[in-house]
Amino acid sequence: IGGSGYEYLFSIEQTTDGGYILGGYSSSNISGDKSENSIGGNDYWIVKTDSTGNVQWQNTIGGSSSDILYSINQTTDEGFILGGYSLSNITGDKTENNLGGRDYWIVKTDSTGNIQWQNTIGGSSNDQLQSIKQTTDGGYIMGGYSESYISGDKTENSMGGVDYWIVKTDSTGTIQ
Repeated sequence: IGGSGYEYLFSIEQTTDGGYILGGYSSSNISGDKSENSIGGNDYWIVKTDSTGNVQWQNTIGGSSSDILYSINQTTDEGFILGGYSLSNITGDKTENNLGGRDYWIVKTDSTGNIQWQNTIGGSSNDQLQSIKQTTDGGYIMGGYSESYISGDKTENSMGGVDYWIVKTDSTGTIQ
């Protein structure tokens, strides 16, 4: 599954209908299996397949710079939560400016990949989300790394170099 550029798959999960949701990023315009043009640089690319790997739908999500998707999971409402990082300001699908360097970028979609909400979370330096999961209270827990000191959404200073950074949100992506 791919186009004429670069596609990298980082996350795959079986869905409740027996198919699969694939998440990663793409630099391709319309070509091969890619049905949408790149928005800018690398974009989140999600692909839904049936149980035998036939593409059912796909969505290219991003802004004018590089957006890298590392984690996708089906949510209890049969939609999807996407997590990775963004270097994009408000452009394309991105509705919030970056806070500095790479920022966590979480995107919630419905069951057919349409964006429901999103949140850009970060500090003044690089913050890179690696994993996101829905929690039993309907919110989300995400983890990755941060190089930021107290700034933007970051409430604790770096302990030196790069540190784990864990963020908990409610069901609408608001930081708790």
